[in-house]
Amino acid sequence: MDRMTERARPAIDLIFAVILLIATLSTAFCVYQATRWNGFQAIDFGESSQLLTESIRATSTADSQVVIDVQMFTSWVNAVSKGDRVQAAFLKERFRGEFRPAFDAWIAGANTSANPIPAGTSFDRPEYALSKYHESAALEELATAAFDRGVDANTNGDQYISNTVLFAIVLFFCGVYSRWESIRIRAALLVVTLFILSGAIASLGSLLLRVGYV
Repeated sequence: MDRMTERARPAIDLIFAVILLIATLSTAFCVYQATRWNGFQAIDFGESSQLLTESIRATSTADSQVVIDVQMFTSWVNAVSKGDRVQAAFLKERFRGEFRPAFDAWIAGANTSANPIPAGTSFDRPEYALSKYHESAALEELATAAFDRGVDANTNGDQYISNTVLFAIVLFFCGVYSRWESIRIRAALLVVTLFILSGAIASLGSLLLRVGYV
């Protein structure tokens, strides 16, 4: 029995050494991956914030352009109402390029002899479209996509960190098993450690298949 114990002891020590190596490398890999994913998270969130700021800026510019168009249109209507053709022509020549197609489509419905001003306004026409509003919507969509990538990256990093907990438990058993001289206790700890290590490796493998590595 003593000979069997003496033979088993170095074998258990060797297995624990191999487990320790595997757990250490796996822990380092998980920490590295978590750090990388957290880096991508910061980049994606930063990009999202920048794009959102640009989207807001584009919206503000478009709002200002609408105010200009409304003021010019109102001034033109007042000039026409007063019969001031010179002022009306002066204002019409200075309409913004994006406003002119809507104005032309709207004014086409006027009866110049009886009713020089049609019902409604140029702003009711589908031709009135501001590129800055479209730009803002596109930037907002890009910002949302970048934010979603950041959330995914954060989740991936958290999952890698969670995996390190299992490997940390394995490392704990590798560090304390030698405190017991009983070969039976060591063998029992080895079984438990192998079980946890198998679960940790399976979890890491599943994670690699789901999110990959960077």
